Amino acid sequence: MNTHYLTTSRTNPQFYIFRQLFCNDLDWEHCDWEGIQNVAWEDFWQREGHEILEQKWHKRFPEYRDLIDVVSSEEQGLWQELWEKHARDSSTKFWYIFICAFENYQHDLAKSFGLHEDKNPEDVEEDLQNLSLQKNPTKSKQQRTSKKEDELYLTANDNPEDCDEEQQLRLFGLPTAFASKADTITRKERRTQYKPSSSDSEDSEELVIMENGENEARHVVQSGFIKKSNRRQRKIKKCKAKMPEFMQEDNNKMVKYWIKRFSLFSRFDQGIRLDRESWFSVTPEKIAKQTARRLACDVIIDAFCGCGGNAIQFANTCGRVIAVDIDAKKLAMAKHNAGIYGVAHKIEFINADFLQFAATTKLRPNVVFLSPPWGGPDYQKQATFDIETSLLPVGASNLMLLSRRLASDVAFFLPRNANMKQVVALSGAGQQCEVEHNYLDTRMVALTAYYGKGIIKPSLGEDE
Repeated sequence: MNTHYLTTSRTNPQFYIFRQLFCNDLDWEHCDWEGIQNVAWEDFWQREGHEILEQKWHKRFPEYRDLIDVVSSEEQGLWQELWEKHARDSSTKFWYIFICAFENYQHDLAKSFGLHEDKNPEDVEEDLQNLSLQKNPTKSKQQRTSKKEDELYLTANDNPEDCDEEQQLRLFGLPTAFASKADTITRKERRTQYKPSSSDSEDSEELVIMENGENEARHVVQSGFIKKSNRRQRKIKKCKAKMPEFMQEDNNKMVKYWIKRFSLFSRFDQGIRLDRESWFSVTPEKIAKQTARRLACDVIIDAFCGCGGNAIQFANTCGRVIAVDIDAKKLAMAKHNAGIYGVAHKIEFINADFLQFAATTKLRPNVVFLSPPWGGPDYQKQATFDIETSLLPVGASNLMLLSRRLASDVAFFLPRNANMKQVVALSGAGQQCEVEHNYLDTRMVALTAYYGKGIIKPSLGEDE
């Protein structure tokens, strides 16, 4: 798969979630890949697709807002044509990235279950293709809707070039008109391509550095020209000049984390505080928001809150948030960061060891959220992350046992290379768990596992 196109300028990466129910007797031949794909594509558009589309539109045509009140019918038609082309072109890119992410999901999932470990890539590809169901799978909720509703989302078998412009927009789940009013456009056809702003270009170049920082000899095609290693080194130097001193001292290892700062906290430049460990342990904001939506309840315990990435988002969806951490300094940073988001008053910060806290507290929350330390960046060096021996301070089974003492519904935030057999085993004999694999663009960042009837969504073929 050629993913070079996907590793260029993405200051705001697209967030894709592939979710599936698992049990201990998982039958790979009955995995509804098409249903998972369709649900994920629909979820992307409902969650952020339309917003990203409009953001790109206004960035490309900033004059649109100012001209909205002075428009003729003829000019409205020209704006409508321009919007349709913008929607079609952008959606094609979204779809391409989504499909690559979905293919990666299939490979990553098979690997995490220990399948095909001794096989070459060609054999893995053939086996994955054979995973599709020989019998007709149970149709998902989306597949059972009317034909008109089915056409709202493009599937892997649809070719957008076979449809007219309006049909293409509908297939991509897009509006066929941008707004009730259109804006003035000059009669000359616009043929110049969108040029990113200086801030976009700077962040885009930083992202290219991040993707290629480990290989000095590698060249990257970006914005129509080749960035060679000497140019990359100048950009790294420029990035390091903005970084805190403690990050600059660690050679170039921390540069890639600094580049991702706004994906960790969108309000980073308003004074977010992080220590060194927090830079590579905080949950990216898009994932934290998704987890908070899924775990909305009256009372939730964030057992390892760290610098507050998850607790801040829980405060927006839950009535009461109990944020626990053994590190008083991290807890102080979490409170400060929560203040930047205006939610510090909704969070109760407790400096304690969760193991002791869970064994002695009389609190009975609706949900316990676990995001225990993974042992630092070295977790990435493991082909498969053992959640019983590598999580800190104790293994996943012990953490689950303590959490289930407090609540029947528990969620785990785990590394992308976590052993899925162990993840599923945590659900217990005869029980199910739901796992969301979180992708920013085509790269899996982490997975979130849900245990308990109160937070597990129905399977693809059931009504919610």
